Amino acid sequence: MLRSYCLVALRNLWKHKLFSAINVFGLASGLVVCFLAVAHIKGVFDYDNFHPNRDRTYRVITDVTNRTSGRAVYATSPLALAPALKRDYSFVDEAVRVMEVPDEEMTGNNKRLNVDNFAVDPGFFRLFNFPLEKGRPATEPRTIVLTHKTAVRFFGSSDVVGNVLTHRSLGPLTITGVLADLPLNTHFRFDALISLTIYQNPDPQDPFWGWQQYDNGYTYVLLNPSASANNLERVLSSISGRANRDLRSPNGSRYSLRTQALTRISPSRERLSRSLINECTYEDLVGEFFIGLITLLLAGFNYVNLTLARSIGRAREVGIRKVVGALRWQVMGQFMAESVILALLALGLAYGMAEVIRTMPLPQYQFMIRLKWDFHLWLLLIGFTLIVGLLAGLAPARILSGFEPAQVFRSYTGLRVIRGLSFRKTLIVVQFTISLVAMIVLVSIVRQFHFFSTADYGFRRDRLLTIRIDDQSAQRMISALNQLAGVERVTATSDLLSELNDSQYIRRERNGRDSAQAALVAVDSNFLQTMDLTLLAGRNLPTPDGAALRGQPSRFALLNEEAVRTFRLGNPVEAVGRSLWLNDSTEVQITGVLKSFRFGWLTQPIKPLLLVHQPRQFRYVSVAVAQGAEQTVLAETKRIWKRLLPYEPFTGEWYDDQLSRKYDNRETLNLLSLLIGMALSIACLGLLGIVTYNTQMRIKEVGIRKVMGATVAQIVALLSWSFVKLLLIAGLVSYPLGYLAGTALLSYFPYRVTVGFETFGLCVGVLLVIGGLTIGLRTYRAAQANPTDSLRTE
Repeated sequence: MLRSYCLVALRNLWKHKLFSAINVFGLASGLVVCFLAVAHIKGVFDYDNFHPNRDRTYRVITDVTNRTSGRAVYATSPLALAPALKRDYSFVDEAVRVMEVPDEEMTGNNKRLNVDNFAVDPGFFRLFNFPLEKGRPATEPRTIVLTHKTAVRFFGSSDVVGNVLTHRSLGPLTITGVLADLPLNTHFRFDALISLTIYQNPDPQDPFWGWQQYDNGYTYVLLNPSASANNLERVLSSISGRANRDLRSPNGSRYSLRTQALTRISPSRERLSRSLINECTYEDLVGEFFIGLITLLLAGFNYVNLTLARSIGRAREVGIRKVVGALRWQVMGQFMAESVILALLALGLAYGMAEVIRTMPLPQYQFMIRLKWDFHLWLLLIGFTLIVGLLAGLAPARILSGFEPAQVFRSYTGLRVIRGLSFRKTLIVVQFTISLVAMIVLVSIVRQFHFFSTADYGFRRDRLLTIRIDDQSAQRMISALNQLAGVERVTATSDLLSELNDSQYIRRERNGRDSAQAALVAVDSNFLQTMDLTLLAGRNLPTPDGAALRGQPSRFALLNEEAVRTFRLGNPVEAVGRSLWLNDSTEVQITGVLKSFRFGWLTQPIKPLLLVHQPRQFRYVSVAVAQGAEQTVLAETKRIWKRLLPYEPFTGEWYDDQLSRKYDNRETLNLLSLLIGMALSIACLGLLGIVTYNTQMRIKEVGIRKVMGATVAQIVALLSWSFVKLLLIAGLVSYPLGYLAGTALLSYFPYRVTVGFETFGLCVGVLLVIGGLTIGLRTYRAAQANPTDSLRTE
């Protein structure tokens, strides 16, 4: 019997190739999204399962409370914590620090490349199982280990032990080993590990290395087998209590320390600040699984609609089967067999689509590059597909197997599957509502990123040429550029304003503990005029004297309004003349206060900023160019670069282009567009099914109307209006839902666009065009039919 079911199912699928292809594509689209979600979720739960003693390894995280921003949870902890735990508590087998290293560009083998670095304690290589391919760990001062991929990038092979890489801030580093490329199922992501012993004998009174700062590095602890997390929790509570007694912050910050098991880092139950890039939360996984489930549900709706659309063609088959003695469950078995076969065909297509997606540069799916289609995974996917096939075919099988033979043979074309079609019309509205909400969210995201790349930052960004000079003489480059016609002003800085992601602690008093974080940028006296910044009080940085021109730093600084509020310096006028301490030996006097402007990432609020004159830190030269002179100045600048640095590639770039590229999330947007395109195509296929069914049910009516003189346009309008109404209803339902979803998503950004009628109008316009074409083409074909064919007696 099963063999008979399969043969008949294959014949029916082959006979109706178009409907079969549409069904297979719809189910495959839903399955591939589910497969991606399931594979990703499975990978997230497998994170860091290759480390020894992972059940005894913990990361220390920090709960922070303050008067201004309330409570926040940091994945980091004070750098003084690990040495104290290892020194004072016998139940701690190992405690290591992992610190992100700024200034990621490194030089080696005549190449200058960006490298993601961590500085780690020697115990890191004992605690974590990142196997060495060659050499030995980086445990001595000024040593480094590279991943295999990084070694090949610099030297073309992994035989690099003994070679030297030069870090911009840390200087030369000797390569002692090469790590195998990192497994994808780890929350760490780095290109190189530098020995933390490069910072020899750090001052424990320095806030950076002491107990005052909790966001400079990560602490991992390995407990001995007889200890438990409760032992460590009690110790951490005591340590944080002592640290808070000495902590005096301008915003009243206090913190407490607690443990997070290595097995709970991914997925995490809470979202942490300063978490590593590969950390995922349960909230992320629920959202991802929900997207996959919704897409698969749409595909199931589509299958039901298309199967019922062919019900008229299957009615006589059902009647004959019942007349010759088939029971209802046997007829249901036939339709269920067809559904399962379709699902298995969709599984094959979904596999091909997943293989294509694996080649796409999508960061969130990089784990799929090494995804192994092993027996267990195939068993899981086949089982999942069979369940989907059975569930999708259940409703059509029950409906079609319920046909009465007498009714079928008496009135073949007058058969009604579902009276009023209310259920199936509801499915159409639901499908298009979901698709519209997804489109509104996508368009909102696109508009948000466009806003990021074109926003008014509060400083000049047009006709500004930025040149990275690194360790070259800024003054020599500035002198040459100032001679060019079309150059308005030239300034030198340590960083570009759009890239200020790092900050350091500044204190109001030399020995005080009332420190706060602020971004620190080295600039010259031309910076304000070049960047069109507004000075609210005081004066600009003084013009450098002879000592400053020779590279000596000055003792003056400019602050933004946010820094004045953070350090509680009163109003801008009162802040002028006050002093701040950059460290124990560097005091700067405030000469002026700037109107706050946006720097760093626009996804974050404005933070405190200090501008100081430190010529040795200059790494960029920015050139303000007059209108119409852009190409001339660019060509002349390249000529000057060639003369001054003949062996270095030109590093100039227009600031506008850089800001646009900074917020270029094309890969993520392409993925979202692909998913939404799938959802919309599935909805259109479902609409095609119900339109096909309806036109078949009204074929005699169409013939009579044509005989009575109705035109094709009138018939198309008559058949289409009820479906156009479904699209309009979907639009009305989706607008408030899309507005709420888009607004909730955009609320994470401090500077954002709004979900207005222009977004809704664009999405509804796309819906009406695509849906209208689907309806119009099918109804037009029905209206063109010959009346004699539809009115002929059967």
